[in-house]
Amino acid sequence: MNAPDNREPELRSTTFDSRSERRVTGGLLALVLVVLVGSALWVSQQALTIFNDMLLPQFDQDGEIIAERLAVEIDRALSLGIPLDELRGTEDFLESYLDQHSALIYLALADSNGDILAAVGPNAGLVAETSQAGLGAIGDNRLVSLSVDQVRETALRIGSAQDPAAFILVGLNKQFAQSQISDMRWDIVVVLVVSLLVALEVLVFLIDRTIVTPLRLIDRIKQRALHGEWTVRPRRREASDEIGATLSTIDRLGHEVSDTLLRIDRKLARLTRVPPAIAERVDGLHRRVRLYVDEGQDNALQSRANARLPLFLFVFAEELSRSFLPLYAEQIYRPIVDVPYLGAIASALGLGNTLSAEIVIGLPIIVFMAAVAIATPFGGAWVSRFGSRTMFLVGAIPAAVGYLGTAFAVSTYDMLFWRLLSAIGYALITIACQGYLANIGSGSGRARNMAVYVAAVTTAVICGSAIGAVLADRFGFRATFVISAGFVVLASTLASRYMRQYQATRVSAQPRIHTQFRALANPRFLALIIFAAIPAKIALTGFLFFMIPLFLNSIDFTQPAIGRMIMIYGILMLVGTQLGARIHDRSGYGLALIAVGGLLTGIALAGPGLIDSGMIDLDLMIPITIGLFGLAQGVASAPMLAIIPHICPAETKNFGLTSLVALLRLTERIGSVVGPFLAAFLVVGLGYVAAIATIGIISAATAVIFVVVTVALSTRKLPDTKEVD
Repeated sequence: MNAPDNREPELRSTTFDSRSERRVTGGLLALVLVVLVGSALWVSQQALTIFNDMLLPQFDQDGEIIAERLAVEIDRALSLGIPLDELRGTEDFLESYLDQHSALIYLALADSNGDILAAVGPNAGLVAETSQAGLGAIGDNRLVSLSVDQVRETALRIGSAQDPAAFILVGLNKQFAQSQISDMRWDIVVVLVVSLLVALEVLVFLIDRTIVTPLRLIDRIKQRALHGEWTVRPRRREASDEIGATLSTIDRLGHEVSDTLLRIDRKLARLTRVPPAIAERVDGLHRRVRLYVDEGQDNALQSRANARLPLFLFVFAEELSRSFLPLYAEQIYRPIVDVPYLGAIASALGLGNTLSAEIVIGLPIIVFMAAVAIATPFGGAWVSRFGSRTMFLVGAIPAAVGYLGTAFAVSTYDMLFWRLLSAIGYALITIACQGYLANIGSGSGRARNMAVYVAAVTTAVICGSAIGAVLADRFGFRATFVISAGFVVLASTLASRYMRQYQATRVSAQPRIHTQFRALANPRFLALIIFAAIPAKIALTGFLFFMIPLFLNSIDFTQPAIGRMIMIYGILMLVGTQLGARIHDRSGYGLALIAVGGLLTGIALAGPGLIDSGMIDLDLMIPITIGLFGLAQGVASAPMLAIIPHICPAETKNFGLTSLVALLRLTERIGSVVGPFLAAFLVVGLGYVAAIATIGIISAATAVIFVVVTVALSTRKLPDTKEVD
């Protein structure tokens, strides 16, 4: 009887703990990613080589098409007997063709001797330098293309080689071709990074479902068996692999133990008298081997990966439109008086001229943020009542319908309704995933699950904003929203399949929302909201979500380039969050980090003003501005939650930290709504550069006020000291 007890410590030492889980997952991910990165780099290089080989011939073909069109018109005039040097309006005629290609820098007409008769274009002065090379290369050919300095020139002869009547010269800027190659190279890099990040999310899910979760289940069964709980059996599964065979073997062993004990009981029941020694041994056996069914055995199959991948895919779907939503709203904008039905209502109310185009363009962002803020508290209550899986599927319906409706929106005004539906779906789904992750963990495990939530959302922001811009550039704004709806369907399918094991757990009643608002009586908490949380959201939605797409589009950034810029924000924001959390954990300088974040935001948003002064190049300043802004946002956001218990000790005790965090998140949505409104007003009155700088000044000023107010209200050392932490 003592042998099993002697072996028990040895078996316990082989427990499949979190360290073993990380070792298994990390090793497999590292191996697979090495293979994926290598193959992706090779494919990307091949794609870029093919593109380079195809671009220059296509470039020449464009020049040849333009030259042929011009030659037809000139030849028709000559065939009517009009001398070449007496043609009237030649330059106006040539200028009408300048918009045929973005790379055109000049169009010229030369006589039979090669003398230039007319030349137009932004670089028409280059014709004298390049025309001789092109004309000299024609020879017996009718048409020739060649490189001269920074020009790719196409020369076309009108007439025979022996008796030419005229020549058409078309100059295309080779820098345009280089920019196309550069854009394609960046697009390939973006697709490579996004594909690797998406593959990582999928791999984490697959490894968890096929390896980690079954191993965790085996370890749980083993540990319970050591305590005599032999009736806890896994679900039967086919022995298609080693893990499946192990689970099947354990399942059979559990049944054998159960059947053996039942046979012993039946035999003893047939005896008229059971010897005391045997009865004592059987009773001891029953005490050591318990034969009851654990109704919560499916909890072993719960995993954070069940919610992580659906959450990632859904947020990815929303972020696909991040880089172009204001541009799309601008594209379909019409004055409200020109919209059927709405125009009549607006005129009757005297609102026909009160809404400027900039404000209307910002309304889709404002409506979305406001709807998310209003729907989130209701979503939390519904998740507690109906469960995470149900609310995820319910939220997917308005989200998908909203994306499809936005794709086929007629004007910005009906787009508001579709964005409202998407916002309701966003609130329900994100709170459903938070609820699922919170309920499958406890203590530090719940904290790790919340970290998984943040990681999934941040990765989706990085991937979605970048690849969404590429999709919009290739397929259009509307098609990208249809793709978003498809990802919502995929996410809900995975949630339906894998979040079904979630079993809602009753938690202690939380204070009602109006009760939680009493925490605002704490002036330090109120200062945190007014001078830190709200300004941060004003800067985020006003600068990044609203102004950046419009501003970069106004200075001729391509759609993929806009997406790459917003991707820089996501990457640096993730770095800033980790940096801020580490500094706060080690030093406790929470207040200082929040203030530094606000000041850095002000410095970052002053950057575009340096472009007009000529102090720094545009292509360098924009990524620096957005990157520094993302770093500042991350540094400030990390300690903002951790500082709450220190500035609100009594409120944390009375209402709970979770309630205060929820209240902070709810009130900071005010900044999310105000941001686009404020940005639109500033753009109308000041222009983009000054508007960006003004939001930066507001952020820096509120950061300083936050420090001053908090210090003034403090009766003891503030939490940014080692003593407090």
